[in-house]
Amino acid sequence: MNNRVLFLFVFIPFIINAQSIKGNITDATSNEPLASVNVYFSGTSKGTITDFNGDFEISYYENSQSVFTVSLLGYVTQTFSDPLNTDFSNLKLQPKVGELPAVYLYPDPWSRKKKEKYFIKQFLGTTAIAKECSILNLDKVRMRFNPITNKMTAYAEEPILIENRDLNYLLTYNLTDFEISFEEVSLEHVEITSSMEVPTHYMISSYFVGSAFFKELNEKDSKRGWVRRHRKRAYKVSEVRLFKLIAEGKFEEKGYHLVFDRKKVAVKDHIRSRKKGALYIVDFREKRYEVMDSQNFQSAIYLDAPKLVISDAGNVLNYRVLKTGGFVSNLKVSGMLPLDYKME
Repeated sequence: MNNRVLFLFVFIPFIINAQSIKGNITDATSNEPLASVNVYFSGTSKGTITDFNGDFEISYYENSQSVFTVSLLGYVTQTFSDPLNTDFSNLKLQPKVGELPAVYLYPDPWSRKKKEKYFIKQFLGTTAIAKECSILNLDKVRMRFNPITNKMTAYAEEPILIENRDLNYLLTYNLTDFEISFEEVSLEHVEITSSMEVPTHYMISSYFVGSAFFKELNEKDSKRGWVRRHRKRAYKVSEVRLFKLIAEGKFEEKGYHLVFDRKKVAVKDHIRSRKKGALYIVDFREKRYEVMDSQNFQSAIYLDAPKLVISDAGNVLNYRVLKTGGFVSNLKVSGMLPLDYKME
């Protein structure tokens, strides 16, 4: 099946600048200083927390298009696209107000267990790395299947915490949108026995959007050789590396092959890339391709529009026109690396 995987973060290399961002954070209602507020560049491992007086200081990274995020459990998360020119000297966080549960016209026929199965698979992925990942607060994720639209949606009451033991990361993920589309199964010609679970739907596509922050799961392990090897392995097969090589014109040089209509084709005849500032504008001749990487992992690219806008680090910025299938789409959150990761 074709899986739509959307990530709301931008993979741009970070260049350390002498400038820093300073601020003070208080409760908007009581004006009391807030300690332990998370302040970070979304999608990276670059972050800090406020001290007892609500003060923070963090280095600014020039040319980063990563969203600057301020969050604390129980408060409304705030994001800033231009933090260097924002006044944080008296930033107030609004406490979250409890919402009444939604009333649905059509009841959800699926069990929580069934929905969790789909959510875990489409959120964490299906590769070997995903088997080494655990969602620590799965009970905070709300899921619903709509029998009229045949779509399953999910949202989280708080940031989702993922323990990735393979890559040694504790990932905090702010899920803003999650959807799986299904098609109903016709049981007309299906022979059903009493012992089997009757299939009612099959999955067509999935996507999710969110922002992430990475911390080392175990500081002692972070310098160990096996962690470096695992992260390097994950990066080599990642979606961002694939699109980075396409944008830079190094696709074939690094052992990738482009396939159209079951035939291997020359990249120059099908893909044109132009550099525009810190971005690449990439045009495709066709809307569907298969890709084989140097390790013989097969993936697929499906385009709703023939043009992609790609960052220096390989993140597709107009991600809604892109679907990926095969191996790269199976990595999902379990295969994610922070934006400031650099392969040794």
